[in-house]
Amino acid sequence: MKKLISLFALVFFLAMGISYAQGWTHLGNFPNDTYMGNTGGHGVAVDPDGKIWSTPYGVTDSIFNGTIWKKIRVINVFNPDGSPASFSPIKTVTVGGVTDTLYNSSLGLREDKDGNILHYTYDALYRINYQTGEGMNKIQPVVGFGGTQPAVADNGNIFTATVLPGHPIQEFTSDFTFIGNVVDESVGFSRTVEVSHDGNSVYWTSFTNNIIYIFSRPDEFGTFALADSILPGFNCESATWSRDGSLLWLSAGNGLNLPNTYPGITTYYSWTTWYAYNPATNAIVDSIKWQFNTAGSPDERPRGLAFSPDGRYAYVTCFGLSTYPIIQKFEDPNWVSVEDQGQVVVNGYKLSQNYPNPFNPTTRISFELPVSGYTTLKVYDMLGNEVATLVQNELTTGTHSVNFNAANLASGTYVYQLNVNGTRITNKMVLLK
Repeated sequence: MKKLISLFALVFFLAMGISYAQGWTHLGNFPNDTYMGNTGGHGVAVDPDGKIWSTPYGVTDSIFNGTIWKKIRVINVFNPDGSPASFSPIKTVTVGGVTDTLYNSSLGLREDKDGNILHYTYDALYRINYQTGEGMNKIQPVVGFGGTQPAVADNGNIFTATVLPGHPIQEFTSDFTFIGNVVDESVGFSRTVEVSHDGNSVYWTSFTNNIIYIFSRPDEFGTFALADSILPGFNCESATWSRDGSLLWLSAGNGLNLPNTYPGITTYYSWTTWYAYNPATNAIVDSIKWQFNTAGSPDERPRGLAFSPDGRYAYVTCFGLSTYPIIQKFEDPNWVSVEDQGQVVVNGYKLSQNYPNPFNPTTRISFELPVSGYTTLKVYDMLGNEVATLVQNELTTGTHSVNFNAANLASGTYVYQLNVNGTRITNKMVLLK
């Protein structure tokens, strides 16, 4: 076992009572003030088209099973303007000819590497096509035990865990094939799990451990072991990466599981607040605070955060009472449109400037296809040597985004090239370490 509590300088900084100003502008409830869930929300995700997926925890609808009407928990999907998607609400999911009705409570949503939606309901994890709302895959990682919000590495591998302690944190390939356990028995109750972009570090964010543990392995063939811990005082129930992949957003606690309770260390985190943690500098650099419907309510507990594809908007959801709207929308006032940063358009194909640029070590590249086709997106150094393949498969019409992690590359200028249907577009980016 390596160090259990690191970042002493950061801890000292926190102990001095530093507060973190929220730069995000609260835009109100989404899609409106009347969208409420029975016992609040329990998941939010945003797909590549910008549609917002939301799962209230409690019963919100019913379905006739041929004999009686039965209560169900639906998935609501909204267009960016707040109107319902054409296939919303989703009441059933069909995979392999078998149709499951969504009777059980939702336990988390996350986009996979292609933007399709991973939906955990009780002990079943579904993959749902973000363009059609149709089921694609299903697994039951730990039968009989409810799961947490899953995590997804850049290669598409999926990591799952259970709410209750004592069960494995597991890794699956992108097609839901079991790979192995990160740990055999988790410690502490949890609502979410996150993973580094390379899939070699798992952030175990139990909300009863008062700290976040990091399990790491040397490479994809290695064995995970407890390697580090960060942010003592955090009782985290929601975790997600920023769209550019540089910041890990984590909620600090709630009124029933208050932060700042790690033994022997004084911290001053606010509850029902998400903080942006920069792993490269071990610093907290931003925050988003849920706007209480009832001042100081312990029944408004963080359950999800997701960003629009361009990173401009944030959508947050809280679990609790059924008497308040369950999604709030925020805007980053420092956001800069990628169209203002050098978008290249050829024959209707669009390749946006990576963001951020310069970057260290991760950045996000977006592109738009007017028609479907076999697509490659590759990165080259200035000598023309290929250093990374980010996309190499058939893609559908629409906007797509991919993260690029250059942790193993030297500082300098790199070229990224989109090649699809005979059209080739290039752009430059700067890695500055």
